[in-house]
Amino acid sequence: MVAETTTVEDAVMDYAVKEENYIGDFLDNKLVRGCLKSIADKYYGSQITVIRNEGVLLTNDSYPMLHSTYIHCCHTLKIMNPPAVYITHILRGINALSVEINNEQMILLSRRVAISLSTKEQAFILGHELGHHQQGNLVGHTVNGLINSLKDKSEIFGPMIQDAIEVPLKRWCRRSEYNADRAGLLCCKDIEVVKQLFMKIGMIESVTVYHQYKETSDDHPMLTTRLKELNDYATSI
Repeated sequence: MVAETTTVEDAVMDYAVKEENYIGDFLDNKLVRGCLKSIADKYYGSQITVIRNEGVLLTNDSYPMLHSTYIHCCHTLKIMNPPAVYITHILRGINALSVEINNEQMILLSRRVAISLSTKEQAFILGHELGHHQQGNLVGHTVNGLINSLKDKSEIFGPMIQDAIEVPLKRWCRRSEYNADRAGLLCCKDIEVVKQLFMKIGMIESVTVYHQYKETSDDHPMLTTRLKELNDYATSI
């Protein structure tokens, strides 16, 4: 499987809902995206190379059932040039990560995803990661990671980042997770399977006001919120 770069202009599926703030427009600017990609390549390129070299490339020979599920997800989302998928022990638990470094798109899966989940659970996770690639939002998540690092190192600049950039960026990140979940559901086709998967990952049943407040400063929404958003979407399709 050869990975080819897919641009944002290659079409965002109908499942994606744009977050209405200036961060989205900023990240969609071609010049800005080019600069941010260069920064991401510089800071993360060597790390991703190590992960790729030690991982196992997903093929019909290495993981035939998982590979078949991946092909199904690509067909469902109409992705013509799918990212390469690597199974790696560096990711722990039930975990997956999408990256685009040096113009190469990749999906990284933990071994637990590859060997211990049902086909439908795998379809949701793979569809979710493909959704990130299809929407072209990986640059935004990379920027968020870099800002987190910068804020931790700068007591003076940190508050400025949070007020001007971080708050709308994290809201943008949360929206991108909802959209990626929708892509995952289109591939999985079973909201109950998603609920079971979220429970395995660590979804809590009782959500307090504190949890809701903390969510507003996180780049990933709570699993309970994600499930609610996904339920709403499931009833509309």
